[in-house]
Amino acid sequence: MPLLAVEILSPRQGIDEILGKFKAYFALSVKSCWLIIPPNKSITVYSTAEQFKTFGTNDTEVNDDKLDIRLSIPRLFGK
Repeated sequence: MPLLAVEILSPRQGIDEILGKFKAYFALSVKSCWLIIPPNKSITVYSTAEQFKTFGTNDTEVNDDKLDIRLSIPRLFGK
């Protein structure tokens, strides 16, 4: 199993559908899940299905403390 799962919200998906996938991923021992919402330029990092933190345009980087990942938000969204 991977340590990280990344889902990008598409117009055809609902957030509930993705959160259902995250619950399944965590049950399979994935350590962290990211939900990227391009129109909002936001990334929500889930460390459990119920525990998460959202990063957006007011933040300079995404921090995934569980996997020790730090990425620049402007670079992720092409600025």
